[in-house]
Amino acid sequence: MSKFKKILSGRPKSEWDAFRKQADTDYEAEFAEELRLREEVLPFKKIPFQAKPTYDYVIERNIKIPMRDGIKLHAEVYRPEAEGTFPVLVNRGPYDCRSTLDDTPAVARCFAERGYVVICQDVRGRFGSEGEFVVNNEAEDGFDTVEWAGKQSWSNGKVGMFGISYNGLVCLEAAREKSQYLKAIYPGMISYGVQESGIQQMQALGAWMLWAAYGSEGGNPLRIDLSHLPLCEIDALSGYDSDLFQIFVKNQMFAFESSPEEILSNLSEITIPTYSVTGWYDIFVDAQLDEWRQLKEMNPEARLMIGPYQHNLVEMSEMETPAIGKIPTKKTELKEYFFHMEYFFDQYLKDQKNELSENLAPVKIFVMGINEWRDEYEWPLARAVSKKLFLHSSGNAAIDLNDGVLSWEAPTADQPTDGYEYDPLYPVHWTEDLDIWSILMTMGDRNTVQERPDVLTYSTPILNDDLEVTGPITAKIYASSSAPDTDFYVILVDVYPDGHTQYLTQGQLRARYRNGMESPQLLNAGEIVELDIVIQSTSNVFQKGHRLRIEITSSDYSRHARNQNVEDEEGVTANTAVAHNKIHHTEVHQSYIMLPIIPTQ
Repeated sequence: MSKFKKILSGRPKSEWDAFRKQADTDYEAEFAEELRLREEVLPFKKIPFQAKPTYDYVIERNIKIPMRDGIKLHAEVYRPEAEGTFPVLVNRGPYDCRSTLDDTPAVARCFAERGYVVICQDVRGRFGSEGEFVVNNEAEDGFDTVEWAGKQSWSNGKVGMFGISYNGLVCLEAAREKSQYLKAIYPGMISYGVQESGIQQMQALGAWMLWAAYGSEGGNPLRIDLSHLPLCEIDALSGYDSDLFQIFVKNQMFAFESSPEEILSNLSEITIPTYSVTGWYDIFVDAQLDEWRQLKEMNPEARLMIGPYQHNLVEMSEMETPAIGKIPTKKTELKEYFFHMEYFFDQYLKDQKNELSENLAPVKIFVMGINEWRDEYEWPLARAVSKKLFLHSSGNAAIDLNDGVLSWEAPTADQPTDGYEYDPLYPVHWTEDLDIWSILMTMGDRNTVQERPDVLTYSTPILNDDLEVTGPITAKIYASSSAPDTDFYVILVDVYPDGHTQYLTQGQLRARYRNGMESPQLLNAGEIVELDIVIQSTSNVFQKGHRLRIEITSSDYSRHARNQNVEDEEGVTANTAVAHNKIHHTEVHQSYIMLPIIPTQ
């Protein structure tokens, strides 16, 4: 392991004062330009809408919108510089309504130039808004804001909402309240419910709780040291004590999340036209796809787009050459997001017929590999055929890329196990220093990862024909460990003829939660257990001449918290141990990945 980066238990407490001071100095310098843009609301970017601008615009700043309890929420209003009434769009969020995040000021300006009024609002308790910020408590304030918007002199009484991530979730919350003015919503990159792998998503949710959801203006993300152990000390040592973070690192979030029954009940209250947008590289894609299916059952006006997007999809506009990692795409795929946003609101707020209103297909997906958009009529695709690819090897899948094999044929005899040592102090970096928020701009290949002795690889032979995989994926893995607890990851990769390894998707499971979050059960040393691992949905054509590959390993730093391989209570210990993990693939223990194969036409 000496050639790999060692991740210790973080910095000593004695060094934290100096660490925080330096982090604040660095952040102040890094953030200076962003603060200038927020203050000036510069028209720094053209949004690729189809319609030509027809109005000049004005910005009304520091508008105070009253809520039912007397609290006033801060907003900026962008509107056409003209007499008359216009449809209204609302974007609410906790990130500062003047922020360049998701290009919200630029989007608002461009909509105002095309005959919309746009309200960008700070949610309760954030930045310029009064009150106390409570995460995901947005239904009443969303309703009150829509009601206010619908009654203004410049409003034609038709209101829509849009937003990404938290700003998308508030759209659903407001829609549940059924304002007479709210006619359509366009939410993206959201999760309404529980995602259970038992492994804390540190780089996404954990860090978000401290830099984005902390206090009235959030924290400095450079103060957050995700390598520190025990995890429960990270918030206080960063200077951001958080009850929510404490629940999160101790793996107790499931007790505070909505149940599937509650989610279904919430979604059943949304009856207005809804266009959900997600991406194959968004951490919430499966949750949003499940929610869309439930929404569609009760809402015939529900549409869905799944693009080659990451969570912060608008950041993709900064890419000089449109690409998915190192693989160029044919055009700027981000334009589809904005084209459909414009078509959607023009249809429902301006009563205009357009390409969207004339297209009866409710689903639009981007098929990677061939890099093409395709219309569909349901999700998952009804024509998909589930097929198992079984794991085989002679026991050397950790050291020989050609030893581990994926075959449509199941093992018919005993085969040697594939084993590796997982040391939490030398975790796998899924690619070096990758930022989950900017994955498509920073995603390299997997070759360095696959060279590690703690990563198993299994590949198909070179494909003689194209193979399309589109839909939900699962894996059944038979594993054993010397440790009382450990993690298992299954990663799906497209191997190109030139050797490039393109990351597609993954699934993971903490072994103690193999029977569910509410029924933890430690491992017995050496005992073979059955692990059902849900792998995030994807759509990819593995082209002729390529190979399909999976990796199996036990860490994914710093996207996920490291399993410390001990029986101690999670989140409160700094103890670590080395786990000797084995994957079994025999006639009795048939490990496989289940793929949704799309038949060729």
